[in-house]
Amino acid sequence: MADGPPPTTRRRLLAGLGATASAAVAGCSERLWSRAETSPPERVSLSIKTVPTDEDVVAAKISNQLIENLRAAGIEANPEPMAEDELYREVLVDHEYDLFVARHPGFDEFDALRPLLHSKFVSERGWQNPFSFSNPTVDEHLEEQLTERGYDRLAAFSDLFEHLQDTAPYTAVTFPDHLCAANGLDTLSTAPRRPLEYIELLSTPPADEDRDEPLRVGVSGDGAFDRLNPIVVTRNDVRIALGLLYDPLARIVDGDLVPWLAETVDWSRRESSLRATMTLREDARWHDGEPIDADDVAFTVRFLADTSLGNHEGGVPAPRFRGRGTLIDEVTVEDPRTVRYRFETTSPTVARRALTIPLLPRHVWEPESELVADYRTAALARANENPVGSGLFAFESRTDDGIALEPFDDHALLDGRSELLAEFPAYDGLEFVVEPSAGTAVESLENGDLDLVGSPLPPGEFERLGDDVTPLSAPTRTFYVIGYNLRHPELSNHRFRRIVSRLVDREYVAEEFSLGHARPAATHSAVVGVEPDTWEFPQSAGVATFPGSDGRVDVDLVRSLFEEAGYRYDDDGSLLV
Repeated sequence: MADGPPPTTRRRLLAGLGATASAAVAGCSERLWSRAETSPPERVSLSIKTVPTDEDVVAAKISNQLIENLRAAGIEANPEPMAEDELYREVLVDHEYDLFVARHPGFDEFDALRPLLHSKFVSERGWQNPFSFSNPTVDEHLEEQLTERGYDRLAAFSDLFEHLQDTAPYTAVTFPDHLCAANGLDTLSTAPRRPLEYIELLSTPPADEDRDEPLRVGVSGDGAFDRLNPIVVTRNDVRIALGLLYDPLARIVDGDLVPWLAETVDWSRRESSLRATMTLREDARWHDGEPIDADDVAFTVRFLADTSLGNHEGGVPAPRFRGRGTLIDEVTVEDPRTVRYRFETTSPTVARRALTIPLLPRHVWEPESELVADYRTAALARANENPVGSGLFAFESRTDDGIALEPFDDHALLDGRSELLAEFPAYDGLEFVVEPSAGTAVESLENGDLDLVGSPLPPGEFERLGDDVTPLSAPTRTFYVIGYNLRHPELSNHRFRRIVSRLVDREYVAEEFSLGHARPAATHSAVVGVEPDTWEFPQSAGVATFPGSDGRVDVDLVRSLFEEAGYRYDDDGSLLV
């Protein structure tokens, strides 16, 4: 990675100054017009949606601190706790919220910021711009990073982070460690949290070599596996299971692109176009025995872009993998085993993300393209109770309290297998066992009924683990996020949002709520969700400080901040629109 500060071009400098000035004028203008209106002023009111304490104690505590500090600032703030699935539906699908507090899955690559923030995704669902955020300068930086390489690409992101410091429609609070525990897995030294890490675990023989049982993983949350649909928004535990059931053309392993269902990947250039030609493994098959061919690859790309396959004007995109899919400008099927992607405005660094999209069997999903409601297809409503994928594990059955997966012995990777899969499968399958709570999951682990608690444990539960189990932790790119719905008239004002973003004490959350098992988002790149250890470029500025101490705001200071932003208070101390 290059050393030294990014080059500041005159174009970037003038663009940044112009955007900052116009944004500041816009904020003041909104307040002036509001005051000039003849209608009586209204009190500012906000609702905050998050999961209840028994589902995520840290998220609930962040929400409570925010509510208390908003009220101290004269804002009517109301909590709306709800189950995780309901929260995802209302926020990411229906866009019915003011603010939300949730655990974002994190970014696998910097380009993941593009679908989250670019205005072209403003009408879509899932983690594609659920904020109704539109900013030409942000769009420009996100498009610039697609084509730039190395130092210049980092410079584009540096400019983006600085601009988002004033305008971002969300703010990261902390980056929590993944906390879990194991019983009897002596070779496991860190918490597994990705499909590849589970594959590695399931390829490592247990200490009891005579064991002829599946690996049992406990997860918390009723109904966690009711839907095994790989193209809709799901909770993290389900994403892991789906990542084992559905394979991509290639995976990124330790920073390198490794062919998976593809036997080879060849990159080339023709004029301005970048091309990737993939040859599928000869014996690649779906779990139902049907061969995987190039038509399935082309279908997957087309289906993610429009699950209605042309039956709805404007299309009905899938909520997952959209950002990666939009990188591809054209798909060409050359023969049953060969398919080519064309990229017009994408560098190789970014383009390879498109190869990590899990493939879908055309013969299963093509009939699911009919519309069942407005902007909703059968594919998006599908529970997918008996998924047909192509991964190293196939769906076996549903149990009373979870699902069972079995090794897929016909997987093409098992012929001439790599060192990673030399001992695969080391267990007789994999079971995900749903527990009512994290506490009961730990009890089952201590009793020997589970081998691993896979769901993140609350910090307090993690600290109370007994000596008969092994505590496991790992830093993650996951972050707690406060999201703002810019459809709300006050939240559309970036000056208002920036003050609200300061009303959570990040250091306090990391030390007190997470008991030290988290890192605060303390830099201007971290507050937009870029994990500190992944961003080595110089930081030109920090985030605005918390206006108080120990999680409680200085009331006079906060109220002065709102007044400086053009707001005023009534005689009762309520903030007025």
